[in-house]
Amino acid sequence: MFARTLALECPLGESGKGTLSAEDPTRLPEAAQAIRSGKLPRKAGLTLVRHGQQYELTLQAETFAVSGAKVQTDDDAVGREIQESRIESLRHLWQTLGLLYQTFCARRIGEAWSTDLGQMRRWLKSPA
Repeated sequence: MFARTLALECPLGESGKGTLSAEDPTRLPEAAQAIRSGKLPRKAGLTLVRHGQQYELTLQAETFAVSGAKVQTDDDAVGREIQESRIESLRHLWQTLGLLYQTFCARRIGEAWSTDLGQMRRWLKSPA
């Protein structure tokens, strides 16, 4: 789910850029207004949950680069177990991001894309 921040920017550099901050910035009226005015999401805060592990991170739209990732570690770990727990959490995050991208690609090139695209176009043309 989207969380904390959403950075939007006009790809033509005509209408500027802005960052929205809220618990769920996609629900703010300013987010819909920015998208309808031609701004594109460039960076988004996300909360991902898989197999009971939660990750908070910021994802760059164009590069799929991750920054500021918070991973869960084993609170009972000591010594070397702390490092192993962190490595395991990072590996799990990496797999989760791979699955997220795989799902996006399947949706984007799948048969349902034309329906999705039509829904997005109708939403963009709807009154604010």
